[in-house]
Amino acid sequence: MGTRYRIDASRGSFTVQAFADGLLSFMGHNPTFAVRKYGGEVQFSVGNAEVASMLLLARADTLSVLDRVSEKDRGEIENTMRKDVLETAQYPEVIFVGKDVSMKKINGGRYQVQVAGELSLHGVARGHLITVNAEISDDLIRARGESTLRLSDYNIKPVKALGGTLKVKDEIKLSFDITAGI
Repeated sequence: MGTRYRIDASRGSFTVQAFADGLLSFMGHNPTFAVRKYGGEVQFSVGNAEVASMLLLARADTLSVLDRVSEKDRGEIENTMRKDVLETAQYPEVIFVGKDVSMKKINGGRYQVQVAGELSLHGVARGHLITVNAEISDDLIRARGESTLRLSDYNIKPVKALGGTLKVKDEIKLSFDITAGI
């Protein structure tokens, strides 16, 4: 079996940043969304400090705009993202399963961790690599990192909002500061 750490969304953050293209790109309007509901677990194997498995689940319909925009624009952006882009009624979850984890000790309880796994998004499952800086203790893991992905790799149509004045580039950035405890 081993030690199991459960991800606690109330003690961390998980964001998705898109990058503007088109008419509003000169204004630097790169919308950032908070993932409000996510969870999962990290399982360590018995007798050593090696990660045996990792699972992260996020509810696609809980993404919300973090940027300062009018309520009307916020509603339009979030509605477009949920209905037309992520199609959350059909694809409600984003799932990452870590299959191959390598850890390099930096010092003390700090590690650089590379997780190769499978990311399932919008009905498509693809290999994905995440590099994480982690602090690991007997009862807590804190993992910070960033990752990028291309929307077209997951059959996601180019994003347009605000009457077509806001278009989003194909590549987005995922950022996280996640805490998991026993």
